[in-house]
Amino acid sequence: MPMELNWRKIMTGAIVVSLATGSGAAVLSSPIEVKAETLASAASPFTDVNAGHWAEKHIAKLYLQGVIDGYKNAADGTSTFKPEKSVSQQEAVLMALRFAGLVDQADDDAIIVFDQKFVVSEFFKAYIELAFTEGLLDREEEYALAAADTQNTWGTKPASREWVTKLIIRAIGQKSAADQLQNSESHFEDAGDIDTRYKGYVNAAVQLGLVKGMTETTFAPDKAVTRASLATLLSRAQSSFPMEYEGQVSGVVSNLTDTSLTLYSDGKETTYTLDAGTLYFHYNSEKPATKDQLLEFGDATVIAKDGKALYVEVQGDKQHTETISGTFARYNAAESTIYIWVNDKPVEIPYEAGLVIEDANGKALSILDLKANANLTIVQDTFRETPTAIRIVAATAPTATMIAGTFQSGDKNIITVRTSDGSLVSKDVAPGATIEIKGLEKPGFEDLIKSEDTVELTLNANDQVTAVKVTNREIDVMMGARITQYDGKYKFMTVVDLNGEPFSLKLTDKSAFDYTGSSIDLNTAISLISQNYYATVRYTDNLIVSVSFSNLLSGSVTAIDTKLKTITLLANGSTITLPYTATLIELAGRPLANHLDIDPGDVVTLNLNPAKFEASLIRVHSAAKYTVTSIDTTKNILKVKTSTNLTQEISLNNVEILLANGTKGTVSSLKAGTSVEVSYVGSSAVKVQLNG
Repeated sequence: MPMELNWRKIMTGAIVVSLATGSGAAVLSSPIEVKAETLASAASPFTDVNAGHWAEKHIAKLYLQGVIDGYKNAADGTSTFKPEKSVSQQEAVLMALRFAGLVDQADDDAIIVFDQKFVVSEFFKAYIELAFTEGLLDREEEYALAAADTQNTWGTKPASREWVTKLIIRAIGQKSAADQLQNSESHFEDAGDIDTRYKGYVNAAVQLGLVKGMTETTFAPDKAVTRASLATLLSRAQSSFPMEYEGQVSGVVSNLTDTSLTLYSDGKETTYTLDAGTLYFHYNSEKPATKDQLLEFGDATVIAKDGKALYVEVQGDKQHTETISGTFARYNAAESTIYIWVNDKPVEIPYEAGLVIEDANGKALSILDLKANANLTIVQDTFRETPTAIRIVAATAPTATMIAGTFQSGDKNIITVRTSDGSLVSKDVAPGATIEIKGLEKPGFEDLIKSEDTVELTLNANDQVTAVKVTNREIDVMMGARITQYDGKYKFMTVVDLNGEPFSLKLTDKSAFDYTGSSIDLNTAISLISQNYYATVRYTDNLIVSVSFSNLLSGSVTAIDTKLKTITLLANGSTITLPYTATLIELAGRPLANHLDIDPGDVVTLNLNPAKFEASLIRVHSAAKYTVTSIDTTKNILKVKTSTNLTQEISLNNVEILLANGTKGTVSSLKAGTSVEVSYVGSSAVKVQLNG
């Protein structure tokens, strides 16, 4: 069966490849032993791959993985790679089969007869037949190519860049992507020279980051593939289609010193030594990096032997840490646990030896120096199953003063409360002061209830109120609710929650209604009750604060379970988990996006099934920067260029246009050559903003 979208991790032993060219059988061999001092002076062990060579990263990595070898000079023991030597088509096929973990399926004993004009070396026949069977090659297409070329035999013919691109795309199971991109525009100036049968493969390889041009603007499709080019192709393919190799581990850097690196992976930590022979690279660059670019608590891949890190690649720019603030309660040395108060609830924080504790000025402290009720800022990791504290900063002095009392009056200028001793206290309100009523999104002073709300006022150094928190009540939020009845005489609504539990809630003069974010009146809201819309109902006690109608749900992803097919969002201040039936994910620029492309923290909009509370479509919010090339005002189309010089058309229908300062703009504000940021919901543009 041809291999489509079917990738599997494969071990080194299945894919060790000799990139040597020439006739006869390919030889499997062990990587040439190179001393550390040799590696220290260059990014590869080969004398003809100098520091600064465009493929040094990929050659070094594949060599240390045991994927490629070089040519050893028996006289002086030096090794060369011959990066510019071409690779034949039959050799490229064998390498692709090994890369895909299929080579062992070749039947060396089979009697294989090809078309008379399709000539390959005897050693490669079984592999070529396997490539036909597995869909890496199309038999009729290759027969036709062989018949058309009267100057070269098919097997020993140097493999061209466009032909190898097709081979690799099919080897990694992405032919469907090539089919989808067959008619897409290419940014290469010599795109017209690319054979029509290969256009989709080249476009797919560019989008997947597997190939770049010979220059920024040319692809050179007919140029023979060199050993360096093929090493680069295979190396880049690993970024999207990872493989496993002996001695290679990916994880999080949990500790970093001048001479060692500790990597956390699969629930355990392993420490590797670092020395002058260790090679450093960054996922986002082809050039060598330095040890200083390693990010503690960031992602990295290590290739090691005998406990020594030979190759280290930074795999991300994000530290897997989070910050928690609270007040110190106590610690348990026997259990290595610190207890703090967070939002009036006790939270236990594990720690390990080596925990850094300091005050706000950077002065080192011991755990014995922490005082009860001291304000602590704790940095803890997020990559372990049980997060562990790695740094604690103790505040040297309170940053604000609190006043508690019963709300009497207030606006954006001044607020008055009655304290426990009966005194009235008035304070100026600082610009941007916030109101917090649990469960109510963006509350204002008008939501405070005179003589009923107990509040805490936070004061800044100027004795101004910066925050008002209601402590004796909260707003309950019921998402995915159905309103089954409205009693106009007594102003009651019967609301049924997701568990089928009915609630009788009363309307007040302050009850608000909206439909997909736009305010509506009560009569319009009543008409929506019979139209099978879900409602988000906010209420306190049994009084309705607001009712929002929509069959859309937007929020920040906190978890997605691909086995149970559920997605959990933080929406409207509450966490909700619901099933999804969506098989595809809408994500701008990613036609093949799936559920694994959704990360915690991503903002998504779910289309809800009117008949059942489940997501029928998941649309990921994203943004991208472009350069405007032209505007078609007749069709309302914006034409832009990406950072990789790909052209794209964006419909401006129902799209908000903003100037760089955030004020409203028009189509005429968009000029050729200007930089813009386009915000998407799924694959649809919703906002275009000029960059300053």
